[in-house]
Amino acid sequence: MKIGIISDSHDDVSAAEQAVRIMKERECGFLIHAGDLCSPFIARIIKESGIAHAAVFGNNDGDRVALERMIDISPAPRHLSLDGLSIVLFHEPFINDYIDPTRVDLLIYGHTHMKHEQSRGEMLVLNPGTLSGILSTGKTFAVYDTKTRKAEIIEL
Repeated sequence: MKIGIISDSHDDVSAAEQAVRIMKERECGFLIHAGDLCSPFIARIIKESGIAHAAVFGNNDGDRVALERMIDISPAPRHLSLDGLSIVLFHEPFINDYIDPTRVDLLIYGHTHMKHEQSRGEMLVLNPGTLSGILSTGKTFAVYDTKTRKAEIIEL
């Protein structure tokens, strides 16, 4: 299965629509948002995409009640089991170093607006960067393949 991974979209509707279109072209079966949607604009795009999804709140998410009504979103940390893999999802990276790499296959976080990919044992630690491009040099997201266990950072 391919998983589309977004973080820090910060209400950039155009970038979110473009990323979802690419995810559909690449046949992503799941979409993960690692926080900072900000308002329901991005949640609507996720909901209308028809792609199964999960998200966590970020530090800039405002109307949490509306977001919860629209999509599958909850506070971090969040554990997902997809295609036989154990995935842990955060927004802020402050406790990443404490996650046991023998029990988690993929650790996803956001917040820094900096794309990052690093292996810790068998676990991949992944930050897809920022979809909004704010405080960064580009608008990025990731596609992770559960079969190859490889991620690709995609720049819009």
